Order: sequence, then structure tokens, then C-alpha cells
Amino acid sequence: MRHDVSQSPADVGHQTESHARWDPELAPTPHGRTRRPEPDCPVEAALAAVSGRWTTLLLRELMGGPRGFTELRKALPELSVKVLSDRLQALRDNGLVSVERLRGFPVRTRYSLTDAGRALRPLLIQLYSTGETLLRLTGGPRSPAP
Repeated sequence: MRHDVSQSPADVGHQTESHARWDPELAPTPHGRTRRPEPDCPVEAALAAVSGRWTTLLLRELMGGPRGFTELRKALPELSVKVLSDRLQALRDNGLVSVERLRGFPVRTRYSLTDAGRALRPLLIQLYSTGETLLRLTGGPRSPAP
């Protein structure tokens, strides 16, 4: 529900935005110059695409080409059938993965990245590189706080 007194119309920018000094590399367009997470912020869209445990590993496996459900299970043996199904469905719902049913008995399913899914490749590469740097600079993984 929209509160007209405290919110300006959708097509009007925030008054404080004109006073901000935006780093042109971090926020090159107005969509990234938000004061809170917004679904149309490019950073939020990218993070949402790779969010969820196992998602990045599934995307990594699919970057190599189409894979069947059983192939994905073999590639990621600790991933439960339920979580694999859930993640594949979420990737499909988000337009990142397409599904093809193959004829025959038993019916097989093949999962492939869409153009949008393949567009995540540079992000995954950069996340890996950044993660290596963070692990080196911080001395390795940390246990979560209790």
C-alpha cells in the first residue's frame, strides 16, 4: 500500500539523490542510485539471480552445456533431490534455465541455460576471483556467528 504523504510519485526522483556523489562505476545509471534494495536495481537483480545455496554451483555446471537431472546429481552428489528440484524450478521461473523433455522411456529432462543464464558467466567468474582474494586477505573461511 502506498502512503501518499511520505512517498513521491514513481516517476519523481528522491530529493536527496541530487545531493549524492555517486561513483560512476558503482552506480552508472539512475537504477543503481537507490537508498534501499529495489528489484530494478541492477546489483539487486544480479544478486537475486545467483542467490540461494547451491545456485552458483548449478549455474557453473550448466555453463558447460545442457545437463540432465541425473548428470547434475552426479556432478553435485551432496545436493539433495529436493533442493536440486527446487533450485532448478527457481532458475526456470526466473528465466535463467530452460527445460526440454526428451522422448523415450523413461522420459528424460534436459536443463539448459537461457541467454539470461549465460549472461551470469562474468559474474560467477568475478565472484570466484573476489572470493579467493577475500579468503587470502582474511585468513580463510570464518565460522558463522552463534
